[in-house]
Amino acid sequence: MADSCCIRLLHLAFVFLLLISSFNLQCTAAGNLSKQKLTSQILQNEIVKEVNENPNAGWKASLNDRFANATVAEFKRLLGVKPTPKTAYLGVPIVRHDLSLKLPKEFDARTAWLQCTSIRRILGRF
Repeated sequence: MADSCCIRLLHLAFVFLLLISSFNLQCTAAGNLSKQKLTSQILQNEIVKEVNENPNAGWKASLNDRFANATVAEFKRLLGVKPTPKTAYLGVPIVRHDLSLKLPKEFDARTAWLQCTSIRRILGRF
């Protein structure tokens, strides 16, 4: 039962990411979601349809009654996203990348940034 709930929550988190990326595929500073985006419903039939029509998705999406009326803002809170003060973004440039930017198929931060030893540590591991 608990595993099934975790899997559903992970699926919902994936749908959430799809939802956020569907608003604007260009990278912008985190937290700059408009009121319209924050109040929009997290579950949308279009997203479920898009996932289910993708043969490489690896899972089947469906609407969950528990989150039927949840908004993006509510879901961000549920996932533990902490509000960031607007002053935290002062002086931080907004970086935009062209949609044609090719990303690597694989990336391992442990080998890419050898000088950063904290990447190898797993927090809370005893």
